[in-house]
Amino acid sequence: MATIGNEPVLNVGVIGLGGAAAAMIPVFGRDPHFRVAAAADIDEGMLDNFRRDVPGPTETFGSAEALCKSPNVDVVYIATPNQFHVEHGTLALENGKHVHMEKPMTLSLEDADLLVNAAERNGLSLTVNVKHSFEPRVHRIRQMVGSGELGQLRMINYWYFASWLYSPRTSEELNHAMGGGVPWRQGPHQIDIIRTIGGGRVRSVRAMTGWWDASRPVAGCYAGYLDFEDGPVATAVYSGYDHFNSRELTYRVDRGDSYRMPEHARGRKALAQVDDKAAEIAMKRSRRYGMEGREEIISQQSEWILGGPLVVSFDKGDVRLTPNGLQVYGDAEKEELSYPPGPQDGRDGAIDQVYNAVVHGRPAMNSGRWGKATLEVLLALFQSGEERREIFLQHQVPTVDY
Repeated sequence: MATIGNEPVLNVGVIGLGGAAAAMIPVFGRDPHFRVAAAADIDEGMLDNFRRDVPGPTETFGSAEALCKSPNVDVVYIATPNQFHVEHGTLALENGKHVHMEKPMTLSLEDADLLVNAAERNGLSLTVNVKHSFEPRVHRIRQMVGSGELGQLRMINYWYFASWLYSPRTSEELNHAMGGGVPWRQGPHQIDIIRTIGGGRVRSVRAMTGWWDASRPVAGCYAGYLDFEDGPVATAVYSGYDHFNSRELTYRVDRGDSYRMPEHARGRKALAQVDDKAAEIAMKRSRRYGMEGREEIISQQSEWILGGPLVVSFDKGDVRLTPNGLQVYGDAEKEELSYPPGPQDGRDGAIDQVYNAVVHGRPAMNSGRWGKATLEVLLALFQSGEERREIFLQHQVPTVDY
């Protein structure tokens, strides 16, 4: 095994060369503690792109099982569609590989338990790529909670309006049973950020999900009220219906008239030009690994958390996100906390957790049990909406401060 200083370099194998992998492979590649060593996909064109872009020696495989059996892989990064997470995670863990997987970790609590138990039984690390929860602004707000510098945490409000439902989507992304729709695809990011700041242990959820377009037959929005065990409350709102864009409430505040909003309903208008489902899927493929259409998406990764207003309220002030850092509104004055340029979306922090868990045995904030707790909140959104009642939770775990 290669080393850097006195520490090992971990070989990463990637299963699924879609949009998530396109965003994460460069992050693994720039971290000297990792080497991207292998990839598996059923699309030979994506494997060609991987072989073209990733310096060797590397391996490529047409199946997840073959990659998981490779002796040249230490950590498997799973970026396949949601419905395959439990199968591919189990394959990796039972073949002695540490696992870092995309969110949501599974589609049921039972499947989450299968992965958690497999990791613990085999003495392996299992982490979930909730990358935005490691964003420096989020981390700094969490520090404020712990230090008490603004008093006690009281409220978290995070509202997001975007075009998710009308971007090019595969059939499985528009199938609720396969983990399709806004709550499954975007909810884990928003919920995880809220849980990270709030301390992790959500007591109960009252929510609704909206299924408003028969031509896109999945939930396109949700609104949730989260009550934490130790007192704070939160609202989580996300609409992917491509009407209002909540960036009007974020970027324009700080960038003024120089910031140009995207064209109104751009997603809907582009989708209206598509003749059939095959053409939409071709558009989606253009955003996979190594394809030209993915570059714009990757460039937006660091801006994800700024897509809607996040305001965190304490006894002695309110805090909101800005493009440069945080704006703190205190009792008598306001102050902006700025951050130097650099990686700002948390992907680097997420894989740092992987390395420290695998090499140093440190508890990961984004562990399998943490991922299961975020999944429990997500499932409660659906259940509460269907039954129109408050859902009490049983599997929550506290934030591990890092």
